[in-house]
Amino acid sequence: MGRLIGIFKLFRRDLIIMLLALKNRETPGKVKGLLIAALLYLIFPVDIIPDAVPLAGVLDDAIVVPLAVEGLMKLLPGQVRRESEAQAQYVLRYAPAIVAGASLFIILWLALIIFGIVKLCQAFF
Repeated sequence: MGRLIGIFKLFRRDLIIMLLALKNRETPGKVKGLLIAALLYLIFPVDIIPDAVPLAGVLDDAIVVPLAVEGLMKLLPGQVRRESEAQAQYVLRYAPAIVAGASLFIILWLALIIFGIVKLCQAFF
């Protein structure tokens, strides 16, 4: 189980590096296009194996996208990769605080929406 978690942590790092390289002007257009295609494959419901198929639908995404990111990492120019890796270290260092802040923000918005719905229902009923 520890190896599996380690693999996912490496993939998370590589994905962050690729997302940061996406905004770099020196990244080749081919790499940007293929990364966007891989991310669309992940979220688009029509795949090789549809996501509606239990386990197999998610498994193909879990195989295709990490392999695509790994291949695209090799296509990045050296300078772009070094810059993106340095930025990724900063992002990963502050990731827990970013996730906590985003979670708090979402929870507060949901509470505000629920409060508004309750007040609206009380006004009409």
